Amino acid sequence: MKLYALSVIIITLLFLTASCQSTRSLNNTNLPVLTEQAHKGPSKDVSPLGVPTGDTNKDATYVSEWGFSESPYWATYNFLPSLIAFKESCKQFSVKNENTFIHPRKKELGTYSDWIRTCQKLKKIKKSNEEAKSFFETEFKFIQHTQFKNNGTLTGYYEPIIDVRKIKNNIYSEPILKLPINEEYQKLTRSKIKQINSDIIAFGKPIDVFFMQIQGSGKIKFANGEMKRAAYSGNNDKPYVSIVQILINEGELLATDASKQSIELWMRRAGREQTKKLINKNPRYIFFKEEGIENQKGPIGAMHVALTDMVSLAADPNHNPYGLLVWLETKVPKKPGDYIGQKVGLLASIQDTGSAIKGPFRGDLYFGSGVVAGLRAGVMKHKAEWRLLVPKNTYFSAEPKGDR
Repeated sequence: MKLYALSVIIITLLFLTASCQSTRSLNNTNLPVLTEQAHKGPSKDVSPLGVPTGDTNKDATYVSEWGFSESPYWATYNFLPSLIAFKESCKQFSVKNENTFIHPRKKELGTYSDWIRTCQKLKKIKKSNEEAKSFFETEFKFIQHTQFKNNGTLTGYYEPIIDVRKIKNNIYSEPILKLPINEEYQKLTRSKIKQINSDIIAFGKPIDVFFMQIQGSGKIKFANGEMKRAAYSGNNDKPYVSIVQILINEGELLATDASKQSIELWMRRAGREQTKKLINKNPRYIFFKEEGIENQKGPIGAMHVALTDMVSLAADPNHNPYGLLVWLETKVPKKPGDYIGQKVGLLASIQDTGSAIKGPFRGDLYFGSGVVAGLRAGVMKHKAEWRLLVPKNTYFSAEPKGDR
C-alpha cells in the first residue's frame, strides 16, 4: 500500500513536484519520478522530498451517471488487460462479507455482494478484447463525483530489476534483509539495523538496494541468471526522508540534475563511509521476502493480488476502495523520456497504495518491471480525469448530468 510511492533503473522526480528549489517545472525535465511505492500498506505521507503530493479535497457528495459513448477513447481501448486485472480483484471480493459496503462512506459504490455477483459472470467470458469490452459495458455503469470535476494527478511506478550476488563482495555489499522475527529488531532505525539480526536474501549494490526499497519490491538477478522476486515483507515504521533533498539542501546536487545516475556518481566520489552516512539519514527501512516469479506475473499489491502492467493503480484507500474500477483520461509516455505523453483512456483497477498517494483523485499507475518500464514511469506526471465504474445493480441517487 503506501502495496506513498521508485542498472539503468532510473528513479526520481516526484520529489521535485512542487519544490521551490527546482529551477524548472517537472514537466519540462526528462528526469524520472522518484516515488516510494512499497507494496504492502500505506508507507509514505509525502513525496521523497517531503512535498505533499496528495489531493487534499474532501470527498464529493454528489454523483451523476456518465455514458460510455461520451469518452473519445472508450471504443478503441484494449480491454483484455483490464479484464485480467478485474479477475485478480475478484479473488479478494470472494472472501469478503457480502452484506458490507466496499466503502463505508460511499454506498453508491455498492456492496461486496454487488461485485461478487458481477464476478461470477466472468465464467462465461472468453479472453478476447471484444468479449471484455462487452462485459464491462453490459455489467457496469459510470458514475462520477461532480463537486471537484473528478480532476486529479497521475504518476507512475514500476518494479526494478537489480543484479545481486549470494556472497558479499566490494561491489555487491548491501544485504537484502528478510523481516526479523524479533519485533524489537523490526522497529530499529536504518542505521541500527544489522544483518546479523535478520536472514539475508542476497547482496546488491547499495544504491540499487536503496532504490528497490523506495519502490517496495523488485526482481533480483543472480550471477547464474536465476531470477527471483524480492517482495515487500514489512517496514520499520519510521518516516521516510529523501536523501536527494538532503544533497540538494547541502549544495551537493542541483535540483535540475537529480537522477539516479547523478546520485550514484556522488556516492562514488564521496566513498563508502560518506555514502553510508547519507543513506542512514533516511531512517525508514524496507524488509523483503524471496518469492518465485509465477508465470511472469507482477508483484503483489496492497490488495494482495498480482499487479497488471498499465492497469493496476495505487490510490488512497481512505477514498477509493481496493478493487474499484476507474476510467482515467490522461497522458501517458509512449517511450522512455516522453515526458509530454499521449492522450489516452485507461480502465484501471485499484489494487495498491502508497503513503504519498493521498486524496480522492490521486493515483500511481503500475508500468511493469525493468528498465524501459522504469524510464516511462519516471516521466509520468500528468493531470487525469477520474470516472468510476460500479455494477449496474448498484443503487445510488443520481444528480442531473448537467451538474458535472
